[in-house]
Amino acid sequence: LPLTILHRDQKSVLRVLFVCTGNTCRSPMAEMLFRRLAAEKLGCRDWELRERGIDVFSAGIAAYDSCPASPEAVQVMKECGIDMSEHLSQQVTSNMLEQSSLVLALTERHRRALAEARPDLSERIVLLSRAGEDIQDPIGGTMADYQECAAQISENLRFWVEDLLKKDS
Repeated sequence: LPLTILHRDQKSVLRVLFVCTGNTCRSPMAEMLFRRLAAEKLGCRDWELRERGIDVFSAGIAAYDSCPASPEAVQVMKECGIDMSEHLSQQVTSNMLEQSSLVLALTERHRRALAEARPDLSERIVLLSRAGEDIQDPIGGTMADYQECAAQISENLRFWVEDLLKKDS
């Protein structure tokens, strides 16, 4: 996968964008879990990722701006030791896509919609699941549905973290 590593003030920046529908469940959980896994891989705190040239964020293709994460998603992340209570949803923008090195869509429908909107960026818009599976939307489901969703996201993220953050030393 050819990545576009962006340069900001002469520093290489890896910007990873996660996209789902409403940006209240799947993509913010993916963002938070990616931060955790990346920080573990690099031996730093998640808030230090930006200093190391890694930006991670999320958005939705049909999101209302400034909606909180679903209570169930917040609870599942809390069970993982991650505070997602301050998350506010945002609509994906063309600018976000342009500034991203990699866009990880949670379903094929999301990937296709983004690639059709920005065919010039389609090579950096891929499915989170390397097996080509959609991450099912848990909205309106049980806590078990949210836990399964988070586990599926986490399992898929491990491959991306390994590939993207190979240690240089």
